[in-house]
Amino acid sequence: MSLVEFQLPEELRDVSADEFCRQMLARIPREIDTTEGSFAFDMLKPPALLAAELVQFWLVLGLQNAFHMWATGTWLDACAADCGLSRRAATYAYGNVHVTADPFLTFAKGFVFSVPSENGEPALDFETLEAATVPESGQLTVRVKASISGLSGNVRADTITIMKTPVDNVYLITNDATSGGTEIESDDSLRARIDDYYAGRQASFVGNKKDYIRWAKMVDGVGYAQCIPLYDGANSVKLVISDANGQPATQEILDAVATFIFGENHDDLNRLAPIGVAKWAVEAPIMTAVNYSLDVKISSDLTLETVEENIRAKLNAFYRTLTDGDNRFGTLRYVKVSEQILNTAGVEDFKHLRVNGGLSNVEFAADELPITGEIELTRYG
Repeated sequence: MSLVEFQLPEELRDVSADEFCRQMLARIPREIDTTEGSFAFDMLKPPALLAAELVQFWLVLGLQNAFHMWATGTWLDACAADCGLSRRAATYAYGNVHVTADPFLTFAKGFVFSVPSENGEPALDFETLEAATVPESGQLTVRVKASISGLSGNVRADTITIMKTPVDNVYLITNDATSGGTEIESDDSLRARIDDYYAGRQASFVGNKKDYIRWAKMVDGVGYAQCIPLYDGANSVKLVISDANGQPATQEILDAVATFIFGENHDDLNRLAPIGVAKWAVEAPIMTAVNYSLDVKISSDLTLETVEENIRAKLNAFYRTLTDGDNRFGTLRYVKVSEQILNTAGVEDFKHLRVNGGLSNVEFAADELPITGEIELTRYG
């Protein structure tokens, strides 16, 4: 969302095809018939329409794309490049696959395990990150990466169950839930980062708290970022990172943030952090469960289970909007939770809401983020 709403320039508000046509006809000698339906009129009306399109649409579009507040797509990318920023790319999901097989069976780096095709959807492939050999126990755990970037790579546990190329003496394939797959950064997110840059709220570039947050958000896949200065004494700093989906960042994203900001070592010329920072940590947040109970009146065409899923999704999305001016989550307010539940699809009304068993706000430490835990619903009405 831009800081300023686009307003059509005053000079363009009265431009129309009829006005263009009138001005062109006025330049024709008076002895030539220019009434509607005349040869002159019929010849000038089409270029008047094209001129109006040029001014009313293409010129306006050009004006919008010249400024980051209204630019979109590749034009917004160009505006970002002017201040040294770039759109965060989509990232890949990672996870662990567990294989039960004969001992000493080897899987090469890049071997593909898959989520089977279902309902006409193609199989989703995951590639091993390194060669691995089944130990004597017959139980192997191997790290895998989705073959395509984006949210589709975030799959539930026990869904990666087949091999793209079958191998004998493999008896069971399963997986932990994969995570870290994010979509390419949205226009609104990139525009907000450009707004911050020009607003000067993060313009020190000397390594203060806001610099670390800004640097972290330049890395692909990063969503929430929090900086905790002096977390372990002088010259120490900790970064707490979630992915763009609001989930704890994968180790791959954490490593990318650490390398981008702190370099390979103190001698790395690409290092952004001040050389005096001697100790640092880049970690995923502690996801702290928030439990809810309430009596709810729901739409007659929905089940209690569906409404519970809707409330969970609504609240989890809401959490990601609540950082304060220091990019710290801080407080989950009871009254705001009530608003979100009342605006959830399928909820007609509710009463007796308890958040973690009480009626008060919930506070979070700097390295914590909320996630919805148990939701206890009792139906009434």
